[in-house]
Amino acid sequence: MQIVFLRQAHRFIKKADKPLKEKIHEEVLRIGENPKIGESLTGKLKNLRSHHFGFVRTQYRIAYTIKKDLIVVAIGTRENFYRDLID
Repeated sequence: MQIVFLRQAHRFIKKADKPLKEKIHEEVLRIGENPKIGESLTGKLKNLRSHHFGFVRTQYRIAYTIKKDLIVVAIGTRENFYRDLID
């Protein structure tokens, strides 16, 4: 399974500091090993799943979908994550 990062996710990783990049890499690999790890979203986002993880007292979300490959749609902090994902 190949991992594909869409523009928003790629930008977030590019701006992150090195320890956070490493944590995101670990979490994406965990998702790749077990794609059902995240919860299914509802409403307009029903085709996506969301994986939650904490890092340095901040909660982060990874929104992804599984087609033939793992497609990472967005990564961000919990605050306003879903609102921004819909826009």
